[in-house]
Amino acid sequence: MNTVAYFEIQSSNPGREVDFYRQVFGWKFSREEGLPFEYYRIISGGIPGAILARPAATPAPGQGTNAFTV
Repeated sequence: MNTVAYFEIQSSNPGREVDFYRQVFGWKFSREEGLPFEYYRIISGGIPGAILARPAATPAPGQGTNAFTV
């Protein structure tokens, strides 16, 4: 069985998500500088990941977006 190696959470307001996950899970974050968008690496002690600014418009109500890399 394959395992998750990395995950990203896209958001229209990454700073809000950073605050939320910091409070709920105690995660720490490191902002990547020099990028043309907000990108925060998640330091959780588990599977590595990041929170980033949504690169496209927010989906219409009832629709979502998923991206998978295999």
